[in-house]
Amino acid sequence: MGKVVTCLGVAVAFGAGAWLGNFYYLIVHRLPGGRYRVALPPSCPACGRAERRIWMLPVLWYFILRGRCPACGFAYRRQLLYLELASGAVTALLFYYYGFSLPFATTFAFCCFFFLNYVVDFRFGVVIPQLYFPAAAVGFAASFLPGDPSPLASLAGGLVGGGGLLLTGPFRAEASNADRAAQRQLALVTLVGLYLGWQSALLVLAVAAAAAAVVPLVGRRFFKREAENVFGLAVFAAALITAFYHNDLTSWYLKIR
Repeated sequence: MGKVVTCLGVAVAFGAGAWLGNFYYLIVHRLPGGRYRVALPPSCPACGRAERRIWMLPVLWYFILRGRCPACGFAYRRQLLYLELASGAVTALLFYYYGFSLPFATTFAFCCFFFLNYVVDFRFGVVIPQLYFPAAAVGFAASFLPGDPSPLASLAGGLVGGGGLLLTGPFRAEASNADRAAQRQLALVTLVGLYLGWQSALLVLAVAAAAAAVVPLVGRRFFKREAENVFGLAVFAAALITAFYHNDLTSWYLKIR
């Protein structure tokens, strides 16, 4: 019976996470025109036809509609399907790893906000204050709940990314594209620190810096990416890994226990 309940919970968590992935995509593609209203139903970007009932079925909607708008035949981007699958998988793994508990709730909130801000950064190369600062505020407020990190550790974690952000000269008008990319990624590292503590922020920063230095040199023939792009992808991967194993990883990395 316990296994049945766990499997059911994982399935529900996947569905909820996939629905949130659709929600992230909806927000991201309404940002260029300054449209922050997300209560409107999803609609075809070509003809404007609303697909509320179908789009409420995460992942399944793509196969039901065969990837196209039934009215005009416009081919929907597969990135939406991939985002739904990724968000659903992460949520299901979080539920399987933490169960229905307070650590699950706080880590789930971190993954939601991190996913959303990273997708916006990846799509437009910007950090949207209306999305970023509420995420940071929720992360610090969650540190006052029982468990790790403590408010002091959360604040120190925010300073890890924020301190690195200041070192890149965020107020320089002549900042290069590489500097701006680093600033956006350090802003995401700040979220890691606020939600998971300063140890996790240091770990993510170290992993991303090592990847940016080593990957372009070792795999130049296979990785046709600049160092700042590798850094951003490494921040994303390391942040999701630390969301699951931050206690074990930071204990190993810093030998604090």
